Amino acid sequence: MLTAGNGATDKAKAVLAEIAAAVERFLAGGESWTIYIDKIGLTQDERQAIRDCLGQGGVRIAIENSAEPAEWLESGVAGVWYGVFYDQARRPLLETIEVGAFPAIAAAQPEDTQSGLAALQERLAEL
Repeated sequence: MLTAGNGATDKAKAVLAEIAAAVERFLAGGESWTIYIDKIGLTQDERQAIRDCLGQGGVRIAIENSAEPAEWLESGVAGVWYGVFYDQARRPLLETIEVGAFPAIAAAQPEDTQSGLAALQERLAEL
């Protein structure tokens, strides 16, 4: 149970309510949603209260080989993901909470899929 002592201020409760509404929309029609958690002026205690309420899941998605690495951790609520985008020195640039089946940037991008298909076709031709 959230209490004022653990950082569950009105602002933290409003973010949690926004997440709950986003999960409802996702379930109803597949709409994904992103909250830029570091851009809304939450204190560290408020962020921790949100994390405590959502809990921790067991899935981690990471983009390692990139100029801007990123990672997402599944929360304890299926479809809700904590995301952090880093600079090359591994300092956080952006923190998000995303609602969806998985973080959109982790999906195969059309241009990457096209180049992967071309490489596969070349390998097949060599067999």
